[in-house]
Amino acid sequence: MFSSSLRFVQFSTKVDSCLFTFVKLRNIRLTTAAGRLSSVCDLRRRHHQHLSLRFNHTMSSLQEFRMADYDIIGFDLDGTLLRYNLSNMVPLVYELLVKYLVEERSYPRELLQKQFNRDFIQKGLIVDTERGNLLKLSEDGKILKAAHGTRSLQESEIEAVYGKARIWSIAKEYIDDPLSAWNGPVSEKLRSLLDYFDIAASLVFGHAVDTIDELSEKNENPLEKNNYEIWPDLLSGLIKIYTRENFANRESPYFEALKNEPEKYLVKTDNKVLDLLRELKSSGKALYLLTGSNIDFANLTASYALGADWKKLFNVVVSFGKKPGFFYMQRQFLQVKNLTEVEGSELSLEDALATNGSCYSQGNWQQLKTSLSKNVVGKEDNETRCLYVGDNLIQDVYTPFTKASMDTIALSEELLENDNNYEYKNIVHSTKWDSYFSINGAPTLWSKNMEKYSRLCVSSMDVIAAVPVTDKILCANSQGFYTTVCNDL
Repeated sequence: MFSSSLRFVQFSTKVDSCLFTFVKLRNIRLTTAAGRLSSVCDLRRRHHQHLSLRFNHTMSSLQEFRMADYDIIGFDLDGTLLRYNLSNMVPLVYELLVKYLVEERSYPRELLQKQFNRDFIQKGLIVDTERGNLLKLSEDGKILKAAHGTRSLQESEIEAVYGKARIWSIAKEYIDDPLSAWNGPVSEKLRSLLDYFDIAASLVFGHAVDTIDELSEKNENPLEKNNYEIWPDLLSGLIKIYTRENFANRESPYFEALKNEPEKYLVKTDNKVLDLLRELKSSGKALYLLTGSNIDFANLTASYALGADWKKLFNVVVSFGKKPGFFYMQRQFLQVKNLTEVEGSELSLEDALATNGSCYSQGNWQQLKTSLSKNVVGKEDNETRCLYVGDNLIQDVYTPFTKASMDTIALSEELLENDNNYEYKNIVHSTKWDSYFSINGAPTLWSKNMEKYSRLCVSSMDVIAAVPVTDKILCANSQGFYTTVCNDL
């Protein structure tokens, strides 16, 4: 049995959800009634309960996490402050990508007959672009599960393709340097599907492989092929629906769908989250929003979810931030006017940013940090404590932690995958791929990354907002993670 291990929090009885991070606490025992615990992340809506934990190590070994201890706090927008209706958005992206392949890349029309299969989709799958395979990896790169197209591979088939150790050398390179998949040779052979904007691509890719195999020579073994050329076309489809220019020129059917029916695809942010942002900002914390979305699309979604005055919640808003490079490259900031990036308005890398709710585009972390430290916090760079909150484990968690030396909070709705009351369980939970966090006790690559690079992992901002910012959250810093601890309690 894989050892119980998570960062567990202990705090006020007013909290209605259980806040988690991934660090080992062995021999956890529940000493007061907590009722039925439905998932690894949530003690949903159980007011005025108190959980007592006994540990086999002294309380002095615990570290304290407290939101109020940070001077500069940044937030991602999509999937963090803003949630999507996954039951509507993911099928939309699937439909648009399939249509693109058939109508603009001349794929067989049989692809249109393939049914949308929610159970095949899961965040974090790795695409072996040349072999037509989708992989689920362990923390050390071992292939835990695999599919050719949409057909699950037997263990013997995985070993026949990738060797007895079930290790793909390209995947090992990716694990050693996740940023290599953004550019360079690795990105041509491997792609990781890390958020809800692109997870539908896994099913489209699988169906495209199936269609090609069905129309190929009957005596050809598809597992021996290594020349599938689907991913470049699929990437072109993703670029078409998400490229920022297509919001204004109305060339993206995705953007048009959200413009026409925002209530179908967007979820309004809970007022408690907005109150949290206001409280942090009014207490002297420097708050910034950093999103990869262009300012026009960000304004559409944020206005719906956060309210018309959403920019006032932050000292600085950075759109089209080009994460993960934002955290370690020296790109110049550009000014924004009338929801447009102003051409030729580049700021010098030495210029201070306005910190009164100003909007900028692109830019870099060091310049933002310096401006917020001096103008808002009143400290030198090396004196400020920084935190970033986001859902993409490479862009929002791994990179700011490793490249910018800041703490992170990872958001993962997959923590609710076993909660029958969770409204998007049909998208997040997969019986085909098993738990996002582990398979037969073996931690996945992504659960290990959360443990290594985040201070806390929670299902949503609602959970963070339920904890008073001055409350101390106790967590240990050892190894391991156990996804069913709440049920085992």
